[in-house]
Amino acid sequence: MKISNHFEYKGYLGSAEIDTQNDILYGKLLFISDLISYTANSVSELKKSFERAVDDYLEVCAEVGDEPDQPCKGTFNIRVGPELHRKLNLNARYEGMGLNEYICQSLSITVNKDLKRMERIGSKIQDKHRSEPTSTVLPIKARRHLP
Repeated sequence: MKISNHFEYKGYLGSAEIDTQNDILYGKLLFISDLISYTANSVSELKKSFERAVDDYLEVCAEVGDEPDQPCKGTFNIRVGPELHRKLNLNARYEGMGLNEYICQSLSITVNKDLKRMERIGSKIQDKHRSEPTSTVLPIKARRHLP
């Protein structure tokens, strides 16, 4: 089972957060410049609220003639400093690639490695929670020291 704290719908991503003080769930559309948020009392309601927020956002943009902001368009700027820039160019050339292709390949390798590591950690956490009891009983020795 994969643990997730976000939703996906129509190419948009939305967060899923908990407000323990107000006892609600909330979220916002991720990776866009417009602020679109939503709330609910259960996870299933939060997902529906997220989807409604996306639909409403697209509808309002169409009504006012605005182009909706698109998350993760595939381009971004990154500052790496002159020395790293030079090394990246040299490595790309050595591999027979352009700089963009080399960086994309390097990022893909790193991200996939990280995802596999996170999946392993996630399954270990789930296995640990499956084997743990649902309630905790203190041993007699520890109970003697309680007030």
